[in-house]
Amino acid sequence: MLPVVTGRQMQQIDRQAMENWGISGLVLMENAGRSVADILATEIPEFSRRRFLVVCGKGNNGGDGLVVTRHLLNRNLQVECAVLGKITELKGDARTNAQILLNAGFPLVEITAPEQLSCLLSGEKVIIDAIFGTGLSSPPAGIYARAIELINQSGARVVSVDVPSGVNADTGEVLEPAVRARITITMALPKLGLLLYPGRNCTGKLLIADIGIPRKLLQEAGDTFLVDADSVRKLLPFRPPDGHKGTFGTCLLVCGSRGFTGAASLTAMAAVRAGAGLVRLAYPESLSPVIESAVLEPVKHPLPETGEKTLSLRALEPLAQLAAGADAVAIGPGISTHPETRQLLLELLPGIEKPLVLDADGLNNLAGETTLLSRLKPPVILTPHPGELSRLTGIPVQEVNRRRVEIAREFSSQHNLFLVLKGAPTVVAAPDRRVFINPTGNSGLGSGGTGDVLTGLIAGLLAQGASPLNAAIGAVFVHGLAADIGASRLTEYSLAAEDLLSLIPQALHQLLTATGA
Repeated sequence: MLPVVTGRQMQQIDRQAMENWGISGLVLMENAGRSVADILATEIPEFSRRRFLVVCGKGNNGGDGLVVTRHLLNRNLQVECAVLGKITELKGDARTNAQILLNAGFPLVEITAPEQLSCLLSGEKVIIDAIFGTGLSSPPAGIYARAIELINQSGARVVSVDVPSGVNADTGEVLEPAVRARITITMALPKLGLLLYPGRNCTGKLLIADIGIPRKLLQEAGDTFLVDADSVRKLLPFRPPDGHKGTFGTCLLVCGSRGFTGAASLTAMAAVRAGAGLVRLAYPESLSPVIESAVLEPVKHPLPETGEKTLSLRALEPLAQLAAGADAVAIGPGISTHPETRQLLLELLPGIEKPLVLDADGLNNLAGETTLLSRLKPPVILTPHPGELSRLTGIPVQEVNRRRVEIAREFSSQHNLFLVLKGAPTVVAAPDRRVFINPTGNSGLGSGGTGDVLTGLIAGLLAQGASPLNAAIGAVFVHGLAADIGASRLTEYSLAAEDLLSLIPQALHQLLTATGA
């Protein structure tokens, strides 16, 4: 998996490459510009026939743009290059690369008024945005703001170098105006702000340029990672050819109440689709007629219920026995927050000694009782959406979404558990403070029941012996990939949780065969 860095971390890596490895800034800039030109050649349709306009700022990002200009010229392409400001204001490596173009007789255009750029934007061109890099912390102003507005209004195919100008590389905050790129070619490692919303909306297709920084240096960067298909394939539990039902584990799922039989059914069938050897589903006894007709493979365990058809305290002993015989336990989808069911949960949880997943009402019942988390026997995986995490922590939902990586990291570390914070993007945090950002999924997952499917997937992988971290990362990736396959066929509007059950096998097949597994 690739490390994900902030702009400040990337600047530190650049500095280490120069000071400790002896790679000059000029070499890094040269590699950056050449890599961008190489990627353009493969990503831009009819590349050799295109006209290009490179718009450069006065910093290192502009210097990258100047190198891109030279390498496009070396390919005999039609290229114009505009510098926002005076060429004499360029410094360091950027000034050196401007001088190389001037020495070659190439006419760099100085833009000191918006109408000059407006003239250059006319005609069908690919626009290369090299205005700002990773250091932007305040909204663009003056000629820069107007240039960004004109680029967005042009309707052209826009490619941003490193970070779309106007996007904060650390937080994903969009400091309007910001370039809306179709492609972003970022240097060496993905930047956090390109993966988080709203910055992700400006990024378009994200590609990574190799700029010659040693792999060892990159691998040591940070504690945040971008999940990829090859890594997920390797962390899925091994399926021995002579395996049997006992080999692939037993998971216990505690789900459902009146009106929420769907949550129980979706969770159970997702665990089956994940490959668990035996799935046991525990639910209030009066739900049996619906549950029996909805799912075939899981073993059903109807248990004592309250008058409101939720699990009652009398279910405590049978649930404890079932948990003791399972390899993994998941509790929460659709169980309700009935006071007696809540009391059942608070008494049951401390005694569970198997890998445990808590979702939905399993989390809602812990609101105001987070001290109980310290009494749970690890490993524990929590799978909240932002609203559920807000109820647990008291942090407003908007703040959870804005700082999802940081908040997930702190909560996981503080409570010594694994946290799957669902959303766009879903992140998985480990107690050792590592965070993994998932790239799959779409808005089709924004409907009831999809989270229940994810819970079943995690429990199914845990039952087969996957580590809690691997189960969480793998389930989240496959869940999102199934949604992506579904959206391509059904659209994001029409994708339903039930669809995911038939798409999970296709997602797993695509994952396992894409790399020749």
